[in-house]
Amino acid sequence: MRPDSAKADSSADDAGRSAALGATRNIVLRELPPHDLEMVALAADWVSLAVKDPVWEPNRPITHVYFPETAVISVVTLLDAGSIEAITIGNDGFAGLPVFHGPASTITRALCQMPGRSWRITAPEFTRLCAESRALRRALDRYSQFVIETISQSAACNRVHVIEERCARWLLMSHDRIGRSEIPLTQELLAQMLGVRRPGVTVAIGILERAGLISHGRGRIAVTDRAGLEAASCECYAAIKRREKLLSIE
Repeated sequence: MRPDSAKADSSADDAGRSAALGATRNIVLRELPPHDLEMVALAADWVSLAVKDPVWEPNRPITHVYFPETAVISVVTLLDAGSIEAITIGNDGFAGLPVFHGPASTITRALCQMPGRSWRITAPEFTRLCAESRALRRALDRYSQFVIETISQSAACNRVHVIEERCARWLLMSHDRIGRSEIPLTQELLAQMLGVRRPGVTVAIGILERAGLISHGRGRIAVTDRAGLEAASCECYAAIKRREKLLSIE
């Protein structure tokens, strides 16, 4: 291939990424003005993530940050007794806050929870973008506050609310992020995310299914009555959604 042809292909690729980012479903990226979004487009790769693909490991340098579009990433806290989800990140957010705030590592583990696509940027390129884009820094500052409040709400939820209420909240958040009724999810994974034993999740799923709010099969759960599921959820789902709107994350 001639050098000028290679350049043309690269330009076409850049144009395609710019067009795709212009139609992004990622809420943080949607806050950026066109010039700043173009900067992100030039630095980002469009990648596919499969279930359990690692995003980062505890106490190791984070090499990339992610702005999910259809993929869902789970950040989990590791304990001797197992693990529990700290926060779920879909098109409502950004995976890589430790890089944004400086340490570039964390005690948590992050992995793909639901398969899909995401924008990915190397940590050095992302750091450069943050230095050059005030709008990106402002959007991520607001998102950071939202994450702090979401984790605080979830901690209280895990302590006080019964499993079926927590399960309903988790399914609603996942439904919001993937934008379709059927959620690719096993009961085993849901139990890990909620930090409970699988029999407890089986009972909770049964309660929600008998109420006509969901249906489930092998490796998937479908939301069949969204309004009813919201009514069955604890107060935490509505509280988190209100904060999204107040902080302009939605």
